Amino acid sequence: MIKKQILILENNQKNFETLNAIFAKEDFDCSVALDKETLDGLNIEDFDLVLVNSHVQYIDVVALITLVHADFSIKVPILYLDNAKEHDKKHLQECFNHGVCEYFKKPFDKLEILARVLYHFHQFQKMKEYKLRVDKLARLATMDQLSKASSKMHMNAILKHEVNNYKRYKVDTSIIYMSLVNVDKVVGVFGFEKGEKLISMFAKELKKTLRESDALAHWVGSEFIILLTNTDTKNSRTIVQKINETLSKIEVVRGTKPLKAFGITQFIEGDDVEELMSRVQYALKEAKKQSYGRIEVV
Repeated sequence: MIKKQILILENNQKNFETLNAIFAKEDFDCSVALDKETLDGLNIEDFDLVLVNSHVQYIDVVALITLVHADFSIKVPILYLDNAKEHDKKHLQECFNHGVCEYFKKPFDKLEILARVLYHFHQFQKMKEYKLRVDKLARLATMDQLSKASSKMHMNAILKHEVNNYKRYKVDTSIIYMSLVNVDKVVGVFGFEKGEKLISMFAKELKKTLRESDALAHWVGSEFIILLTNTDTKNSRTIVQKINETLSKIEVVRGTKPLKAFGITQFIEGDDVEELMSRVQYALKEAKKQSYGRIEVV
């Protein structure tokens, strides 16, 4: 059952209790803020709707909208209640200009206010469900489902962004193209399921060796791309040696350690993504030819 959370900004407890009794009929869980200190102690994002007495003194409509709409991608609906004999037209206009959804005049009809609150609650739920679907699609586009690393498409976008950054700021940036050479043989003997488990395991261990500023992508098959920011090829080789040591602890099958090869290159003046990838792919090809070390820098 979905919890229906309403935050009510009021001047006094009695007004809150009146509203609470109305909304309790539809199983709303109401919280009240009678002063700024209480409001500051609450997380607006925990609520599905904010109901405000227009005469509260501790926060104005602009400050409230700023607070509610701070960093939330889905905006919590705000409804105002006015118990004055006549609407303050200036205040009414100010509320709607800043994104208030409803503005009620007291005395209000209990069934009407309940119906309107329910409408805005359900609209908000629909928006949250829509956002969940969009976020899921975004994750599917940016994350490789097997390795839980970035997808090839997402890494291409990252590389394009980093190439543009390099053109502007000339900050040392390197990429590593890594291949698990003997995983394909394991797949041939034991099947794809075993190979997929190994790739997932290697990706998990790889992430542990990298910094938060670095990016890891499952490129194709048993190959990975690693983007190293603020790192030249000398330091990249040190990182590769650490990766090599970490992954060597994993057994591909009992008694068989993984064979790995690493191509390394650094961003240079005039690079685009195609030239960068061509160079690091060549480095990996040369690394695979080696009988020892299997690390090539170009």
